[in-house]
Amino acid sequence: MEPLVQLLADLVAIPSMNPMGRDRRGPLYSEAAAADYVAQYLRSRGVDVAVSEVVPGRPNVVGSIHVGAPSTLLLEAHLDTVHADSMEVDPSLIRGDRLYGRGACDTKASLAAFIFAACLARPSQLRHNLILAAVADEEYRFTGAVHAVNQGLRADYGIVGEPTLLHIVRAHKGVTRWRITTTGQAAHSAYPERGENAIYLMGHVLVRMEEYAQRLRTATPYGILGTPTASVGVIEGGQAVNIVPDRCWIEVDRRTVPGEHTGQVLDDVRALLADIPHVTLDVPHIDVPGMDVPSESPIVRLLQGGITSVLGQAHVETANYATDAGVYNSHGIPTVVFGPGDIAQAHTSSEFVELNQVRQAVEILQRIL
Repeated sequence: MEPLVQLLADLVAIPSMNPMGRDRRGPLYSEAAAADYVAQYLRSRGVDVAVSEVVPGRPNVVGSIHVGAPSTLLLEAHLDTVHADSMEVDPSLIRGDRLYGRGACDTKASLAAFIFAACLARPSQLRHNLILAAVADEEYRFTGAVHAVNQGLRADYGIVGEPTLLHIVRAHKGVTRWRITTTGQAAHSAYPERGENAIYLMGHVLVRMEEYAQRLRTATPYGILGTPTASVGVIEGGQAVNIVPDRCWIEVDRRTVPGEHTGQVLDDVRALLADIPHVTLDVPHIDVPGMDVPSESPIVRLLQGGITSVLGQAHVETANYATDAGVYNSHGIPTVVFGPGDIAQAHTSSEFVELNQVRQAVEILQRIL
């Protein structure tokens, strides 16, 4: 097996599922084994490596190659995947020119391409100092990227690996998620007048939130990214059918456009619900800003040149989803999204990546490094 494919196959074979806030424990639900593999791979090739825990058992790996260049380029991809419970193929199965398995395209193919291309280059050939970051917890809370910048990660510009079909995503929306809770008074359902029904209270909240979501869809669009959106995706309340529920909560997914601030978003929702009693808004458990890197910025032009030299044409686009790039841009590192694979394959029961795209990604990266 060719070395690049072997590297990718090894990474996909190592489970690194994100527990997604649930009580899932053990090596299957940790990035530790994958992080250890990446750290050893980089160290064996002379790269300086630092490993730091984001939370216990869930580390980031940051490799550094300093060559005295005037600029530093960040190459980052996340270690974690969504769960593999529904997978219909064995990890690292190869059929034709496709490698299958959870994380094959999202986003271990990018991770493999990034570290393989960086390690292929001789330090004397590099035009940039390099930071190679493999981070935890992108699929749920983006805490790996936040931890990295809080620990002092800095670069002049960056590329975050995600399955973009080797296109450049220069702008995308952000995401803020939080819970809204209504609190009532429990009582026996034979005497409902003795209690206060938290689910009925939440019904009023839901009507307002639907109206709010509809208003957002008619807001002034932010260029090609369109309008912000809101969606209620989870609801839970009550203990049993014969008990008046004293508690109900929903989880809100709010997609933001660049320039929107979480504080104002929450203030708007509080004002919307102000006359409904016993309503509280939790602090967001996910908060990643949108980003908009100008098409004429150095990182876009650099990557365009590399893609064009390999594929003949470079596509620059935007996306509605959020990535770690939002974190780096908010900390002053102009960062775009790029990588092999198709986002349509991410999280599917037969996730795969076209191996030729992984090879092309390496070639593109070699041209720009």
